[in-house]
Amino acid sequence: MAGSLRLVRRARFCLFSWLVAVGSAATAQFSSDPPPYVPAAGARDLKAVLFNWTWQLGMLRGIDEHELIASLEYQGSGSLQVGDRTCTIVQYRVSTNYQLPGQRVQYTCTLPDGAAVSAIEVVNWQQAWDEDRVGAGLVAAEGSATPRPDAVAERLIRLWASPQGAPKAALAGAGQPDPHRLPDNGEATLGATSVAWVADRPQVSFPIPGVAGAMAVATLDDRFMAERVVVTHGSSRYEFRYADYQDWNNPLNKVEVLYAGTLSESRDGVLQRELRTAVTETGSVYVVMPVPANVQAAHPAATQSAPPVALPPPPPAREGPPPATSRLANEKPDLSGNWTSSGMNWRYGFRRCGPSQVDCSPTWNQTIDFEFEAPSRYGPNRPLYQPQYWDRIQELDMWTNREDPVMTCQPLGIPRQGPPRRIIQSEDDIVFFYAQYADGGGGYGEYRIMPIDGRPHDPAETLTTRYMGYTVGHWEADTLVLESIAFNDYTWLARGGFFHSDKMRVTERLTRNGDEILYEVTVDDPEVLLEPWVMTPRVLRLNGAADAGLLPERGNCEVYELEDITSQIRH
Repeated sequence: MAGSLRLVRRARFCLFSWLVAVGSAATAQFSSDPPPYVPAAGARDLKAVLFNWTWQLGMLRGIDEHELIASLEYQGSGSLQVGDRTCTIVQYRVSTNYQLPGQRVQYTCTLPDGAAVSAIEVVNWQQAWDEDRVGAGLVAAEGSATPRPDAVAERLIRLWASPQGAPKAALAGAGQPDPHRLPDNGEATLGATSVAWVADRPQVSFPIPGVAGAMAVATLDDRFMAERVVVTHGSSRYEFRYADYQDWNNPLNKVEVLYAGTLSESRDGVLQRELRTAVTETGSVYVVMPVPANVQAAHPAATQSAPPVALPPPPPAREGPPPATSRLANEKPDLSGNWTSSGMNWRYGFRRCGPSQVDCSPTWNQTIDFEFEAPSRYGPNRPLYQPQYWDRIQELDMWTNREDPVMTCQPLGIPRQGPPRRIIQSEDDIVFFYAQYADGGGGYGEYRIMPIDGRPHDPAETLTTRYMGYTVGHWEADTLVLESIAFNDYTWLARGGFFHSDKMRVTERLTRNGDEILYEVTVDDPEVLLEPWVMTPRVLRLNGAADAGLLPERGNCEVYELEDITSQIRH
């Protein structure tokens, strides 16, 4: 653990100091909150069972202990059934995004006669298809996707009956994405999910999201982990068995999220898949499965809503009508002021020790939880990259401690810097001042001075690339539109490996309404993105504190230990 902690602070001492400071502040700020939920000893009600199930698996993260497992990468060995023959696995990879929900299963196996069989099976909620290459059909003339509407039910059942999918589906059936939000009424049934105890083992019954009429019964072991999940759908009966739960992440990223080491799947009594886990990656890694246009055309419209995603509550609504918007002499809204923005993160703070932790500290738990709850990783709004970059993004993120520009003292750039903390505006130009330590530790108090008189970009200025881009602004009614080009490619769009090219274009839109500004950002980068990324809008609110505009002196940054990479625990 000492080596891992050293790495977290290897590139910038101020990052570790910020984490400790903000964690201490969060602990103090929320010290009056109710203590974390703890089921009574021997409790048999549904809330207690669902909490224990997710808690024991390491799925509850952050100071609020939200269920934060957004994605999973899985690799294993074993065999699967191809027709009536057993096929020995050469390569088997499962990429799951629980928020879509969607899953891509890639495998190559060898039949008894030596023939090789390869397939890529994909489902994204109510649409399923097969690919002849990963991401087929998304870019013209790059692979083909074959619609498989007949496979939607089977693939969703496999996703929702999995070791992590089953508790998520049970929570969705109970009506809440987080166990601590469930009513503490001692009931055995909540919504469509229920629990019964058979021979001192809890059996949780719940519907399979997205598959009408499909019901699952999960039998949990003495550690509240699923050892058997049986799903009935019409005349079909699926049975999944799991054992040997442990942290299967690679040794450089042990984060105490448990997964089954052995997995088997049978259908109507016939063994379909028998797997042995090789390695997992559980830290909210980048997993997407965009639906190709020909698959969308072939599928009927979805008839059910996707299960809810656990997200932090929105900021409280302003009470009463907004005050009048300040204006300059040219009648344009005056954006000047000191601003705070709506939060994009969970509440930072120190989680208690997990059930399986032998050696832990609150600081360590905050460190490992951040790779789950960082908003750009957790999503659900992520940039959509071209398929050839999907694995590169995962690799960059897994090596955040080496690859993130923040770790070598690079400025955050935009849009990662986020909205300004202070704005000064005249009729012809506008100045943005940014706070230090945006995005969980990066940022050094940068500023931008931009013309807003409607001038076009000067071609001569585009010959030089910049961290913050070259920006000009114009007004569309009462909305200020800032268009930035000529970026260097040293920065990321956000933590998570979200790189960009030097062809990126960023459009920011600011609309003031009284003491609030709606801040909207769109990122265009056809070199690497499949489509423009429209970021989640944020609301800036006027900060009336007397010293709100007194931004501190920018901090220092030191690069060291660049060759001493001892962990993949990500900031």
